[in-house]
Amino acid sequence: MSPRSPLALAIATLLAASVARAQDTPPAALPPSLPPSAHVAPLPTAPVPRWRAELDLGAVSTAGNTSVRTLNVGEQIGFAPALWRFSQTFSFVYGYSDTVETVNNLKTALRADYAVGGRFRLFVAGSYTRDRHAGIARRFEEAGGLAYVLLRGPVNLLDAEAGAGRTQQAATGGPMLNFWDSRLALHYRLNFTSRASFEQRAEVLSDLGNPKNSLVNTESDLVAPILSNVGLKLSYTVRFANQPPGPTIKKTDTVLSAGLQLVF
Repeated sequence: MSPRSPLALAIATLLAASVARAQDTPPAALPPSLPPSAHVAPLPTAPVPRWRAELDLGAVSTAGNTSVRTLNVGEQIGFAPALWRFSQTFSFVYGYSDTVETVNNLKTALRADYAVGGRFRLFVAGSYTRDRHAGIARRFEEAGGLAYVLLRGPVNLLDAEAGAGRTQQAATGGPMLNFWDSRLALHYRLNFTSRASFEQRAEVLSDLGNPKNSLVNTESDLVAPILSNVGLKLSYTVRFANQPPGPTIKKTDTVLSAGLQLVF
Protein backbone atom coordinates (compact mmCIF):
# COMPACT_ATOMS: atom_id res chain seq x y z
CA MET A 1 0.00 0.00 0.00
CA SER A 2 1.35 3.37 -0.95
CA PRO A 3 1.80 5.94 1.76
CA ARG A 4 -0.78 8.77 1.91
CA SER A 5 0.37 12.34 1.42
CA PRO A 6 -0.17 14.89 4.19
CA LEU A 7 -2.53 16.92 1.90
CA ALA A 8 -4.82 13.96 1.26
CA LEU A 9 -4.99 13.19 4.96
CA ALA A 10 -5.97 16.81 5.74
CA ILE A 11 -8.77 16.86 3.13
CA ALA A 12 -10.17 13.55 4.38
CA THR A 13 -10.16 14.83 7.96
CA LEU A 14 -12.10 18.02 7.00
CA LEU A 15 -14.74 16.04 5.03
CA ALA A 16 -15.27 13.66 7.93
CA ALA A 17 -15.75 16.56 10.32
CA SER A 18 -18.29 18.25 8.01
CA VAL A 19 -20.34 15.08 7.66
CA ALA A 20 -20.38 14.62 11.43
CA ARG A 21 -21.60 18.20 12.02
CA ALA A 22 -24.37 17.80 9.39
CA GLN A 23 -25.62 14.64 11.11
CA ASP A 24 -25.65 16.31 14.52
CA THR A 25 -27.47 19.49 13.33
CA PRO A 26 -31.29 19.17 13.56
CA PRO A 27 -33.26 19.96 10.36
CA ALA A 28 -34.67 23.50 10.06
CA ALA A 29 -38.30 23.79 11.16
CA LEU A 30 -40.82 24.31 8.34
CA PRO A 31 -43.42 27.07 8.66
CA PRO A 32 -46.75 25.76 9.96
CA SER A 33 -49.17 24.92 7.16
CA LEU A 34 -52.67 26.52 7.08
CA PRO A 35 -55.67 24.26 7.50
CA PRO A 36 -57.46 23.37 4.24
CA SER A 37 -60.48 25.44 5.19
CA ALA A 38 -58.35 28.58 5.34
CA HIS A 39 -57.63 28.35 1.62
CA VAL A 40 -61.27 28.07 0.50
CA ALA A 41 -63.04 30.28 3.03
CA PRO A 42 -65.50 32.61 1.21
CA LEU A 43 -65.29 36.32 1.55
CA PRO A 44 -67.55 37.72 4.26
CA THR A 45 -70.87 39.08 2.96
CA ALA A 46 -73.01 41.86 4.37
CA PRO A 47 -75.81 40.56 6.60
CA VAL A 48 -79.33 40.74 5.22
CA PRO A 49 -81.21 43.49 7.08
CA ARG A 50 -84.12 42.23 9.18
CA TRP A 51 -85.91 45.58 8.90
CA ARG A 52 -86.47 47.55 5.70
CA ALA A 53 -88.63 50.61 5.10
CA GLU A 54 -89.44 52.48 1.89
CA LEU A 55 -91.19 55.83 1.53
CA ASP A 56 -92.48 57.13 -1.84
CA LEU A 57 -93.42 60.76 -2.40
CA GLY A 58 -94.74 62.48 -5.52
CA ALA A 59 -96.69 65.66 -6.34
CA VAL A 60 -97.96 67.59 -9.36
CA SER A 61 -99.19 71.19 -9.34
CA THR A 62 -100.28 73.38 -12.26
CA ALA A 63 -101.79 76.88 -12.45
CA GLY A 64 -103.04 79.22 -15.15
CA ASN A 65 -105.68 78.07 -17.60
CA THR A 66 -106.11 74.91 -15.51
CA SER A 67 -105.50 74.26 -11.84
CA VAL A 68 -104.44 70.70 -11.07
CA ARG A 69 -103.08 69.31 -7.82
CA THR A 70 -102.05 65.69 -7.39
CA LEU A 71 -100.36 64.00 -4.44
CA ASN A 72 -99.25 60.40 -4.13
CA VAL A 73 -97.75 58.85 -0.98
CA GLY A 74 -96.68 55.27 -0.43
CA GLU A 75 -94.78 53.32 2.18
CA GLN A 76 -93.69 49.74 2.77
CA ILE A 77 -92.23 48.18 5.91
CA GLY A 78 -90.72 44.70 5.98
CA PHE A 79 -89.49 42.55 8.87
CA ALA A 80 -87.82 39.18 8.23
CA PRO A 81 -86.86 37.21 11.36
CA ALA A 82 -85.53 33.74 10.48
CA LEU A 83 -88.18 31.81 8.49
CA TRP A 84 -90.86 34.49 8.82
CA ARG A 85 -91.44 37.52 6.63
CA PHE A 86 -93.89 40.28 7.62
CA SER A 87 -94.82 43.24 5.43
CA GLN A 88 -97.10 46.26 5.63
CA THR A 89 -97.93 48.54 2.70
CA PHE A 90 -99.86 51.79 2.28
CA SER A 91 -100.62 53.93 -0.77
CA PHE A 92 -102.70 57.07 -1.24
CA VAL A 93 -103.37 59.06 -4.41
CA TYR A 94 -105.40 62.27 -4.29
CA GLY A 95 -105.97 64.93 -6.91
CA TYR A 96 -108.33 67.61 -8.13
CA SER A 97 -108.73 69.84 -11.18
CA ASP A 98 -110.31 73.30 -10.94
CA THR A 99 -111.59 72.54 -7.41
CA VAL A 100 -113.23 69.29 -8.58
CA GLU A 101 -111.88 66.07 -7.07
CA THR A 102 -110.63 63.75 -9.80
CA VAL A 103 -108.93 60.93 -7.91
CA ASN A 104 -109.16 59.61 -4.35
CA ASN A 105 -107.64 56.18 -3.90
CA LEU A 106 -106.39 54.56 -0.70
CA LYS A 107 -105.12 51.04 -0.10
CA THR A 108 -103.36 49.40 2.84
CA ALA A 109 -102.37 45.77 3.39
CA LEU A 110 -100.75 43.36 5.84
CA ARG A 111 -99.07 40.06 4.97
CA ALA A 112 -97.17 37.25 6.71
CA ASP A 113 -95.07 34.55 4.97
CA TYR A 114 -93.52 31.42 6.47
CA ALA A 115 -90.80 29.50 4.60
CA VAL A 116 -91.40 25.76 4.13
CA GLY A 117 -88.39 24.02 2.67
CA GLY A 118 -86.06 25.78 0.29
CA ARG A 119 -88.53 27.32 -2.17
CA PHE A 120 -92.07 27.15 -0.74
CA ARG A 121 -93.80 29.73 1.48
CA LEU A 122 -97.18 29.74 3.17
CA PHE A 123 -98.83 33.15 3.37
CA VAL A 124 -101.86 34.95 4.78
CA ALA A 125 -102.83 38.50 3.84
CA GLY A 126 -105.47 41.12 4.39
CA SER A 127 -106.15 44.46 2.70
CA TYR A 128 -108.47 47.46 2.68
CA THR A 129 -109.26 49.53 -0.43
CA ARG A 130 -111.24 52.73 -1.01
CA ASP A 131 -111.65 54.15 -4.52
CA ARG A 132 -114.69 56.39 -4.72
CA HIS A 133 -114.30 57.33 -8.38
CA ALA A 134 -114.17 53.61 -9.26
CA GLY A 135 -117.40 53.06 -7.33
CA ILE A 136 -115.78 51.37 -4.31
CA ALA A 137 -116.77 52.83 -0.96
CA ARG A 138 -114.80 50.14 0.85
CA ARG A 139 -113.45 46.68 0.10
CA PHE A 140 -111.92 44.19 2.53
CA GLU A 141 -109.96 41.19 1.28
CA GLU A 142 -108.59 38.24 3.26
CA ALA A 143 -106.53 35.57 1.50
CA GLY A 144 -104.15 32.70 2.10
CA GLY A 145 -102.18 30.30 -0.04
CA LEU A 146 -98.85 28.95 -1.19
CA ALA A 147 -95.97 30.74 -2.89
CA TYR A 148 -93.15 29.09 -4.86
CA VAL A 149 -89.78 30.63 -5.73
CA LEU A 150 -89.07 30.03 -9.43
CA LEU A 151 -85.91 32.17 -9.65
CA ARG A 152 -83.70 33.20 -6.73
CA GLY A 153 -80.54 34.59 -8.27
CA PRO A 154 -78.82 37.84 -7.37
CA VAL A 155 -80.13 39.44 -10.58
CA ASN A 156 -83.48 37.79 -11.33
CA LEU A 157 -86.14 36.92 -8.75
CA LEU A 158 -89.50 35.35 -9.65
CA ASP A 159 -92.29 34.11 -7.36
CA ALA A 160 -95.58 32.44 -8.27
CA GLU A 161 -98.55 32.32 -5.88
CA ALA A 162 -101.87 30.48 -5.72
CA GLY A 163 -104.55 30.77 -3.07
CA ALA A 164 -108.10 31.64 -2.13
CA GLY A 165 -109.85 34.21 -0.01
CA ARG A 166 -112.94 36.16 0.92
CA THR A 167 -113.95 39.64 -0.31
CA GLN A 168 -116.46 42.07 1.18
CA GLN A 169 -117.15 45.04 -1.08
CA ALA A 170 -119.52 47.99 -0.65
CA ALA A 171 -120.25 50.09 -3.72
CA THR A 172 -120.85 53.85 -3.47
CA GLY A 173 -124.63 54.02 -3.31
CA GLY A 174 -124.90 50.33 -4.20
CA PRO A 175 -125.27 46.91 -2.62
CA MET A 176 -122.81 45.02 -0.41
CA LEU A 177 -121.14 42.03 -2.07
CA ASN A 178 -119.59 39.07 -0.23
CA PHE A 179 -117.94 36.27 -2.18
CA TRP A 180 -115.18 33.67 -2.10
CA ASP A 181 -112.47 34.07 -4.73
CA SER A 182 -109.39 32.38 -6.11
CA ARG A 183 -106.08 34.21 -6.47
CA LEU A 184 -103.16 33.73 -8.87
CA ALA A 185 -100.17 36.08 -8.74
CA LEU A 186 -96.65 36.62 -10.09
CA HIS A 187 -93.89 38.82 -8.70
CA TYR A 188 -90.73 39.52 -10.72
CA ARG A 189 -87.72 41.67 -9.84
CA LEU A 190 -84.69 42.53 -11.98
CA ASN A 191 -81.70 44.03 -10.16
CA PHE A 192 -79.60 46.12 -12.55
CA THR A 193 -77.32 47.05 -9.64
CA SER A 194 -77.62 46.86 -5.87
CA ARG A 195 -79.78 50.04 -5.92
CA ALA A 196 -81.33 50.15 -9.42
CA SER A 197 -84.16 47.74 -10.18
CA PHE A 198 -87.30 46.94 -12.14
CA GLU A 199 -90.21 45.25 -10.38
CA GLN A 200 -93.43 43.79 -11.80
CA ARG A 201 -96.45 42.49 -9.84
CA ALA A 202 -99.61 40.96 -11.30
CA GLU A 203 -102.60 39.23 -9.72
CA VAL A 204 -105.91 37.80 -10.93
CA LEU A 205 -108.89 37.45 -8.56
CA SER A 206 -111.90 35.42 -9.71
CA ASP A 207 -115.27 35.18 -7.96
CA LEU A 208 -115.87 31.45 -7.38
CA GLY A 209 -119.65 31.97 -7.53
CA ASN A 210 -119.59 34.25 -10.59
CA PRO A 211 -116.59 33.74 -12.91
CA LYS A 212 -117.41 36.93 -14.84
CA ASN A 213 -116.73 38.97 -11.70
CA SER A 214 -112.93 39.02 -11.99
CA LEU A 215 -110.29 41.58 -11.04
CA VAL A 216 -106.83 42.04 -12.56
CA ASN A 217 -104.22 44.26 -10.86
CA THR A 218 -100.73 45.00 -12.15
CA GLU A 219 -97.99 47.30 -10.89
CA SER A 220 -94.71 48.17 -12.62
CA ASP A 221 -91.92 50.02 -10.77
CA LEU A 222 -88.59 51.34 -12.04
CA VAL A 223 -86.11 52.74 -9.51
CA ALA A 224 -82.86 54.58 -10.30
CA PRO A 225 -80.56 55.73 -7.45
CA ILE A 226 -79.62 59.35 -6.77
CA LEU A 227 -77.91 58.95 -3.38
CA SER A 228 -77.16 55.94 -1.20
CA ASN A 229 -80.72 55.82 0.16
CA VAL A 230 -82.62 58.10 -2.26
CA GLY A 231 -83.83 57.20 -5.73
CA LEU A 232 -86.15 58.24 -8.52
CA LYS A 233 -89.19 55.96 -8.85
CA LEU A 234 -91.51 55.63 -11.85
CA SER A 235 -94.68 53.56 -11.31
CA TYR A 236 -97.52 52.44 -13.57
CA THR A 237 -100.57 50.74 -12.05
CA VAL A 238 -103.47 49.09 -13.88
CA ARG A 239 -106.72 47.99 -12.18
CA PHE A 240 -109.28 46.09 -14.25
CA ALA A 241 -112.75 45.05 -13.04
CA ASN A 242 -114.71 42.91 -15.49
CA GLN A 243 -117.97 43.82 -13.71
CA PRO A 244 -117.65 47.39 -12.34
CA PRO A 245 -119.80 48.38 -9.34
CA GLY A 246 -122.00 50.70 -11.46
CA PRO A 247 -123.16 51.13 -15.08
CA THR A 248 -121.28 54.42 -15.49
CA ILE A 249 -118.00 53.06 -14.05
CA LYS A 250 -115.29 52.17 -16.56
CA LYS A 251 -113.64 48.77 -16.34
CA THR A 252 -110.03 49.97 -16.38
CA ASP A 253 -108.21 52.53 -14.22
CA THR A 254 -104.53 53.43 -14.70
CA VAL A 255 -102.19 55.52 -12.56
CA LEU A 256 -98.81 56.80 -13.76
CA SER A 257 -96.70 58.44 -11.06
CA ALA A 258 -93.15 59.65 -10.60
CA GLY A 259 -91.41 60.75 -7.46
CA LEU A 260 -88.72 60.11 -4.91
CA GLN A 261 -88.12 56.90 -2.99
CA LEU A 262 -86.35 56.90 0.39
CA VAL A 263 -84.98 53.61 1.75
CA PHE A 264 -84.20 53.10 5.43
